[in-house]
Amino acid sequence: MIKVVRVTSVGLLLGSFLNVCIYRIPRGESIVFPPSHCPQCQHRLGPLELIPLLSFLWQRGRCRHCSAPISWRYPLVELLAAVLLSIVYLRFGWSPELVYYSGLTALLLVISFIDLDTMVIPTQLVGVGVVWASAYNIYTRQPLLDWLLAGALGYGLFYLIYILSRGGMGGGDVRLAGLLGVVLGLKQLACALLIAFVAGAIVSLLLLASGRANRKTAIPFGPFLAIGCYVAAMWGQSILNWYSGLFF
Repeated sequence: MIKVVRVTSVGLLLGSFLNVCIYRIPRGESIVFPPSHCPQCQHRLGPLELIPLLSFLWQRGRCRHCSAPISWRYPLVELLAAVLLSIVYLRFGWSPELVYYSGLTALLLVISFIDLDTMVIPTQLVGVGVVWASAYNIYTRQPLLDWLLAGALGYGLFYLIYILSRGGMGGGDVRLAGLLGVVLGLKQLACALLIAFVAGAIVSLLLLASGRANRKTAIPFGPFLAIGCYVAAMWGQSILNWYSGLFF
């Protein structure tokens, strides 16, 4: 239990840093300098204002100096990072997989929220993911042909969708699908894409039914690919075994 609390605490701190990345990377700003500050009044945040989750509650969702509202995204990202990293720990324990999948989870969170904010998936982040996943695959001696073919398949499939949809599917989604292939391999890539399309369809239908979107509304697909990747990475083999058991 103590170890889970430690991992959760690390996740909260990591989530705080991920918020910096989500805000600054699309703006071309350094994620290191200057130190964290209010984007409205530029006031440098003090130690109490940097405590994940609690600082948001303590400040009642507003900057203490200019009263500008603080987006709910900040505590949400911190909480998500804590929960998702705790799941990774419970799944893999203290192991190289914990480090690898924690890094992957952090990257997917940043990509997802940047896509939600800007409808753009930064190419450099996908590149970091490819390097990260390739290094892990080589270190753990994953079958080279499997993850290379999966990367090419993910990229090729989404590039075809990109062409047929005439830009309805973005170029960032194409590259992200390629990354998923490198991360997951052929079998689990299929699982991830199925989850992504089902989740995307459900959310789209809910938005249409609630009147918050229409058929022409652009909905970023990156977060759904990220969800599919995370679920497949954590439980993909179990899902595939369950699915196979329905027919054999």
